[in-house]
Amino acid sequence: MVATYHFADELICLLRKQWRSDQPIRLAVSRSTSIKDVIEAFGVPHTEIGGILCNGNAVDFSHRVQDEQHFTLQAIHPPWEIHKTTLLRPAYVGDFRFLVDKNIGKLAGYLRMAGFDTLYDPDWNETDMGERVQEELRIVLTRNLDLLKRKQVVFGHCLRNDVPEQQLQEILSLFAINSLPHRFSRCMRCNHLLDPVAKQDILPRLEPLTKRYFEVFKICPHCDKIYWQGSHTDKMMDLLNRLDP
Repeated sequence: MVATYHFADELICLLRKQWRSDQPIRLAVSRSTSIKDVIEAFGVPHTEIGGILCNGNAVDFSHRVQDEQHFTLQAIHPPWEIHKTTLLRPAYVGDFRFLVDKNIGKLAGYLRMAGFDTLYDPDWNETDMGERVQEELRIVLTRNLDLLKRKQVVFGHCLRNDVPEQQLQEILSLFAINSLPHRFSRCMRCNHLLDPVAKQDILPRLEPLTKRYFEVFKICPHCDKIYWQGSHTDKMMDLLNRLDP
């Protein structure tokens, strides 16, 4: 009893090393198991699969593997229409909300800078993140394939790029995000939405040059951090302008 598996080119880099040179892969069917379990045993998280064909017919993750079945595993391609229901996953509801793990922590700051609701805590482990995703549906961004295999994770993406700026571009392209209308609306430190604050209310906390040259300020109601459009903001604005389609 043997089944055959053909992974799309974009998925080969996620396979365990011993499988990367074998396309298609032929493997004995030793017991009744779901195609989802088989895919993840090869190393590829279910979050990276855009479609599954069994002998040419579309099936879902629960399909049981049987003798002489041929599977074509398709990748998710930009634009990922995440708000539409598919055979593999329900529709994502609402605005984009992300959870970023510690191995790409700088991306969390970039996403918050761009205005996206982004949870990040370097002290969280996989169990902590799984619980947070279960409490509120979020898109998990990581380079940890094991995290994406957790059953609580419905939507997720394994970042292919190493550089944070390129990672942000990767996310914008994946979800076809063509504008960033809420840039600089969130706290870079804790993710909460910022509130405008009168200069006179925070005057004692400002450095002399900041008092002299700036008039418009925002404050985080959660961690009390103050923001203004200084030279650091100009650099971040240049970055976002380069990425904003």
